[in-house]
Amino acid sequence: MATLKVKPPAPAEPAAPPAPDRPFVLDDLVASGDRRKNLRRTPRLTIDALRLVWRATPRHLLTMLGLQLLAGAGIACQLLIAREIMQELVAISSGAAATGLYTPIAAFTGVAVFIASVRAVSMHQQQLLVELVGRYAFGRIVSVGSTVDFRRFESPEFYNQLQRAMSSGDFRISGMVTSVTKLLSALMTTIAIAGVLFLLSPLLLVLVAVAAMPALLAAIINSRESYAFAYAMTPESRERAYVLGLMTSSAAAKEVRLLGLGKHLRGRFDTLSDERIRQLRIFLGRRLRVSLLGGFASAIGMAVALGSLVLLLQHDRIGVATALTAGIAMQQLAMRLTAITGGIAQIIESGMFLDDYQAFIALAPSTDVDEPEPEPGAAQPGVAAPREPFDRIRLEGVSFTYPGAPTPTLQDVCLEVNPGEVVALVGANGSGKTTLVKLICQLYEAAEGRVLWNDVDATTLPRGAVEADLTVLFQDYLAYHLSALDNIVFGRVERPARLEDAIVAARRAGAHEFLSRLPQGYDTRMGLEFSGGQELSLGQWQRLALARAFFRDGSFLILDEPTASLDPRAERDLFAQIHSLAAGRSVLLISHRFSSTRSADRIYVLDEGRITESGTHAELMANGAQYAELFNLQAAAYLGEEGDQDR
Repeated sequence: MATLKVKPPAPAEPAAPPAPDRPFVLDDLVASGDRRKNLRRTPRLTIDALRLVWRATPRHLLTMLGLQLLAGAGIACQLLIAREIMQELVAISSGAAATGLYTPIAAFTGVAVFIASVRAVSMHQQQLLVELVGRYAFGRIVSVGSTVDFRRFESPEFYNQLQRAMSSGDFRISGMVTSVTKLLSALMTTIAIAGVLFLLSPLLLVLVAVAAMPALLAAIINSRESYAFAYAMTPESRERAYVLGLMTSSAAAKEVRLLGLGKHLRGRFDTLSDERIRQLRIFLGRRLRVSLLGGFASAIGMAVALGSLVLLLQHDRIGVATALTAGIAMQQLAMRLTAITGGIAQIIESGMFLDDYQAFIALAPSTDVDEPEPEPGAAQPGVAAPREPFDRIRLEGVSFTYPGAPTPTLQDVCLEVNPGEVVALVGANGSGKTTLVKLICQLYEAAEGRVLWNDVDATTLPRGAVEADLTVLFQDYLAYHLSALDNIVFGRVERPARLEDAIVAARRAGAHEFLSRLPQGYDTRMGLEFSGGQELSLGQWQRLALARAFFRDGSFLILDEPTASLDPRAERDLFAQIHSLAAGRSVLLISHRFSSTRSADRIYVLDEGRITESGTHAELMANGAQYAELFNLQAAAYLGEEGDQDR
């Protein structure tokens, strides 16, 4: 059994040149026990493709089916009329009048015009089908991406699945719809032509069908191999895209140029591309051999069928007009069978889209994401989300371990935030602060312990019940390259996007002054990715993200390093507002800057995933433990002396 060598799965970041000679057995992917190998998948793939098109737009699919039926019936009529014309021609050669030709010729012309019209309408419908199926299919991918367990986004295999599901995007969808419509068209016309040929000579029908089998088998084999090749090369394709992104993205441009990485990265990209081309040559060579063998066998079979037609004519088993009509029907049938072969082959090859698309869709919490029903507590555009008024949040013995990690990130964490409190969570980088926030936000589920929202286990609440009254500003916030107004009102999209409300949020975040000076004010597009965009500094982007958090106006506010990009004066101004902002709401402040947390009502110290201390600033300083040590170290960096005078 032949093998094909490809790279093993690539690391998340390029760290070393690829190892092109490490073998990868392609046939392992298509072994006889694997679902991708079995040729019995062909009917299922066809049904799956039709089902996808049906779910996207049943009306257009039925319209296409009706048009193909009409086209097939028209071709059958043409063949029967053609036989009448040939019989008249034979009669004319024997001295009969030509007047008998007028009616069949007129009928033949009328049918030809009808078929041409049907095909024109079919082309129009096919273009609509491509767009409608594309919108439906990618809409489902988006639905899965927005509902799937957050932990999957930290798995390389998830990104492989996502890459394969979206691979070649519109091309795959367009190819699948084209193959479905081509298959429907070929089937309808094949049935019509086969019926005519059966009336003329059942033997010729059987011979033409047998002649088409080798080409069909070759197409199925090649399509299966195409899928396996693309499947195996997915990690390498992702790595090439990653390296290309490093060379072309604005986020990486500064460091790439300053470190002189351009030439090195280009070399890595070329190496990866050369390896792909090398593997592609091997794959295409195998594919060419199979195609040539199948084409040769089908050509021999068609020659046998035509030879049989000649023998039937020589032995007066059929007349001249019938023989000519049968010859045309055989040629037309062979063309339609080739079209069927192509349609089936494309559907199988689109298995790379269908199989991985369906596998990705199956990751959704609910298997039915065709038209997701609004869940209790979930936000809907234009509708205010039901909000569970915040009372308090309490963590009881919470532990969490990342998949594949040797040790837990969090262990037996207990923490409480009551109404109106400002609670600070401090700790060194890597102590687990952001992971703890994700657990509170229900992005992760604790392996042990409970997260209680208003004294109720958060995992038992309807989806969205916690998020509806929660406002979070992560340190890795998003910078939306949309308008300034969009960047703010995205905080709660179900809330009316009134400019005056956005300005209030911007003022509270200290963003109104620079936003009002933009060329189009709050309607100015942010970032340089699109025409007319305006770039902001890191501090301005962070203020804009703060405005988004304030616009959301949740009763429980989580600030994860909210001043990381702010200057000392801006940081002081922000924290001067925290207690006033806490009126009617609670704040959980995560920071490694101890100067910003000393005014908190209560401070928790997180060290290597465990809460080691808790209390007010004065209490923790009096303890003289880890908090006091870290506070004095930071104070010494500013004051040039150790100790805290308030101690």
